[in-house]
Order: sequence, then C-alpha cells, then structure tokens
Amino acid sequence: MLLYNLSMKKTIFYISDFYCADSPEDIDVSDIPPLLRRKLSPVDKACLSACNKIFRDDIEEFVFSSAYGEITRLDSIISQYKEFNEVSPAQFSGSVHNYPAGFFTLYKKLNIPYYAAASGENSVSAGLIKAVLSKRNNVLFCYADDLAAACIINKNQGKIKCTFSHQSENNNDEFRSFSDFLKGKTKTFKTLFGSFERIEE
Repeated sequence: MLLYNLSMKKTIFYISDFYCADSPEDIDVSDIPPLLRRKLSPVDKACLSACNKIFRDDIEEFVFSSAYGEITRLDSIISQYKEFNEVSPAQFSGSVHNYPAGFFTLYKKLNIPYYAAASGENSVSAGLIKAVLSKRNNVLFCYADDLAAACIINKNQGKIKCTFSHQSENNNDEFRSFSDFLKGKTKTFKTLFGSFERIEE
C-alpha cells in the first residue's frame, strides 16, 4: 500500500495546527500532575509537551516517530543489570519505543489507533508519511527525541495546504528542516522518502 501511494505524482493534505519544541525551554509539562510527571523520560516530556499544545478532541489517529525512543531508560536498565543483576519492572515496561504514544493515549483517555515509526535519521519523514497517507482525518503526528515537533494532518482543510510527492533528496537534519517547514521559513521539506511542499492559496 505504501509503495503504491509513493508512486503517485502528488498527494494533497493540510496542516491544521502545529507546535515545535526547538529548544529545552520550549518543553513544558507543567500541566501534567507531579506524580505522573516525575516518571517521564526526556522523550516522554518532549512528546507530551508538543502534543498537548495542539491536541483537539476530534483527533482520530496518532502517529509517533522517534530515532532513539526510550534510549535513556534502556541505558539505565543495562547499567542496573550490570551492577545489580536485576531490572526494575517499572523501568522495563517503559523502555519500549512506542511508550510515549501509549502513555499519551492513556493520559488523554483516547480510544483511537496509534502507530510508532523509527527509521534512524529519516524518522521524521517516515512518521510524517504514515500520517499523510492515513485514511483518517485529523491525524496527530509527533516526532520526539530530546526535542519535538507535532502537527495535525487533515485531508480536506487546514491552515497550511501542502503536497507530498515521491521525489527524494537526502536530508542530514530532518528535525530542523521539518521545523523550518512548519514555521514557513522554507517552502519545501525534502527527504530521502519524498518531498513535502507548501502551496500558497
């Protein structure tokens, strides 16, 4: 299915809203209760901060992507096992790549499908393509590692009209390029998996 869609000339979609946490100062989880907040890893905080800023009740699907996922928790587990020959069950359960997506849907009490994507340095575009090609409307997409960017993808209307095409180009800093694209600093977001372009109306 993905290969078939990628072979199409252009796919039109809209970005209804977005938020970019381009620096540690942009990450704000003060609205999350302290008991939950203290259990969050850096990637959890980045993801929840970006998603909370733009979340709406009509979100139908959530797509999360990350290059490194819960690497800090995994590193802690490995160190714990080496030193004490045991692993904390709580740390282990939170060490899977899709944990931020699962936590967010539980926190918001959402009964919607969610997906997690990882593709190394191409993780932003991999997740974004999944969101753009979704059959649902109002898809919340979030990329998070130490920083984060989130946007709501709609098929029919939104603040920013865009196209996606299969024309590819290598991109060594997808996060910064995507952030600039969302903010309108650049008209195109070119990636190894395809190109995204803003359309002026």
